[in-house]
Amino acid sequence: MGWKTFNIEHLFASMNKVALAIALTLSVMASAQDYKGQYGIGLALGEPSGFSIKKFNNNSEAFQYTLGYSIIEGREGINIGADFLLHNYDFITAEKGKIPFYYGAGIHLKSYNNAGNQIYARVPLGLAYEVKDLPLDVFFEFAPGIAVIPEPSLVTNFAIGGRFYFDPNKARRALEGRI
Repeated sequence: MGWKTFNIEHLFASMNKVALAIALTLSVMASAQDYKGQYGIGLALGEPSGFSIKKFNNNSEAFQYTLGYSIIEGREGINIGADFLLHNYDFITAEKGKIPFYYGAGIHLKSYNNAGNQIYARVPLGLAYEVKDLPLDVFFEFAPGIAVIPEPSLVTNFAIGGRFYFDPNKARRALEGRI
């Protein structure tokens, strides 16, 4: 009797875990066509390389946050920054998905390992491909800028990367409903 009870309880516990995993997976994914207002988190490779987070305010405006590391010899260091971006969806069209051209302005801080800190303003220019059937984008970005601290100098950033969009509120509600 105890053996059957244990197996049934174990089976229900396993099924509950699988159901929770499925609910969380479905809830964190934004709908493929409507992820504006969601958070996109991904990786960017370039100068600097690191994490990229994007949050749309509406269909054409977004904030982009960067946490990266520069590996250029003699200029190694951590880079953190924020950009305000505007998206133009009419510049390039695609049969599947969308290809916005985006541009904006931002401020970044770079902390060199051996040479102090640098604050610079930049103008990101980029193209993204927003996948039609997935809450995903891939992008290429070039961002010229000018350092203002410690002394004026030119700065160039570039990256290629991708981000997956999810809705943290749906994930929180799904967890609350299961607890």
